[in-house]
Amino acid sequence: MVSFGCILFLATYMTFQRFGTITLISLYVLILAGGIVRSTGSGMGCPDWPKCFGQLVPPTHISELPFNYQEIYKEKLHGEVLFNPTKTWIEYLNRLMGALTGLFMATTLALSIKKGRRVFLPTLAAFLLVMANAVLGKYVVDSFLLPGVVTMHMLLTTGVLFFLLKALQTDKPKIDLAQSQRKWITINAFIICIQILLGTQVRENMDEVIRALGENAKAQWIENLDLGYITHRTFSWAILISHYFLWKNVQGTELNNTPYVRAFVFCIGISLISGVLMAYFALPMGSQPIHLTSSLVLLGLHVHAWLKTRSI
Repeated sequence: MVSFGCILFLATYMTFQRFGTITLISLYVLILAGGIVRSTGSGMGCPDWPKCFGQLVPPTHISELPFNYQEIYKEKLHGEVLFNPTKTWIEYLNRLMGALTGLFMATTLALSIKKGRRVFLPTLAAFLLVMANAVLGKYVVDSFLLPGVVTMHMLLTTGVLFFLLKALQTDKPKIDLAQSQRKWITINAFIICIQILLGTQVRENMDEVIRALGENAKAQWIENLDLGYITHRTFSWAILISHYFLWKNVQGTELNNTPYVRAFVFCIGISLISGVLMAYFALPMGSQPIHLTSSLVLLGLHVHAWLKTRSI
């Protein structure tokens, strides 16, 4: 209640544009937090939802759990019950960030009402997708990280990004681009979206490898991934080539005077470096969430550029 009151207080003194931007940033922070959950194997740190081990505030020590907690949560964790306070709190903080983002999104929706139908409708769509993702998050826990459900979780996230960016860009002036130039923004957004989905499939495959080899065999995880990993890695060349053509095509345009080009070059660099670190240095800490977040920021940049421009 205190957090909600603070958010409403901030919203009173902020425009839809500014508060919506804060909401967008919070969404990316949530994506980063989700990546940390996945990379640390903390997805089942809380075996139940919305509570954690039946408590509003999760335990920090095994002594705070019922003596028969293993029996209680055995079915939900498929028999893999081993209390780890670090993983529990990583997952719990991710849920708190999700709740905060939901509050931001609800407040942004309220602010959008005054902006009219063209702004309100995409904001409403983003809000509904955030709520759907929260419900799906419960199913992710209940299904023991079922692969298809995890991928759908990511698809809904990209949908939220699109509609929120659309709402924020609706009343802003457009930049004129030749149709042949603007199509490269579309092509690159589509290619990045494919790469993100391929990466999600690799992550799901890695979960299977980790279960088979164990968490102590980290150095062997990459070499035991299936063909999806090779596809994902090879597809990076398509990203480099397509972005080179995009860079060439926007030279001399008004879009080139915005931070767009420098930002997407930076994101590609971060994504490639983190990808190389994961492939050749046994997934160093932080590399996976950075890799995922930089890819989604890159997708957001292309969506924003597409919404900011129009064909002539």
